[in-house]
Amino acid sequence: MTSKSLKPLTLALVLPVISLGILTACVQSNSETATTLTQAQTETFIGSPERPNMILNVKSEVGACPKTVGIWTFLLPFEGGAEHTAVADIRNAKLVASSKKFLEYEAPLRQSYASCVGSAKSERPPVYNFQFRNGKVYFRLDLNQSTLNTTITYQGLGGFRPYVRWIATE
Repeated sequence: MTSKSLKPLTLALVLPVISLGILTACVQSNSETATTLTQAQTETFIGSPERPNMILNVKSEVGACPKTVGIWTFLLPFEGGAEHTAVADIRNAKLVASSKKFLEYEAPLRQSYASCVGSAKSERPPVYNFQFRNGKVYFRLDLNQSTLNTTITYQGLGGFRPYVRWIATE
């Protein structure tokens, strides 16, 4: 077999195993917020899979808000693009809106954060957004502003957490 014919086979075998590992870690973890990590740790998956590898600071406007919110992310590059997987560190979410370039999940906040009005947004990639209001947290993936060819390929729940897979190509 040539190396070109092995690439699709390797991707088909490795991706489900890695995705299952991420989902298993999400099911086992029961925290709503994570501790502060270094910038290098937020950009790559370092350390325990029990903690999200992307930590976003919450900008509080009103009420008691969590300091941070996390996302487990995984990037699988391929020639001409990459497949992104993200699992938000929120529980009991339900899908409230979706299209090929946008989705939004809604989940109840803990009672201690019910008064929170605030937000958190990822910088790299700048597509993930959390909104806190009305006793709920909203997790959004918005690919509409992307300069690359992007599309959502899968959305669902893993351990009651919102899970999304999307592809970006040149």
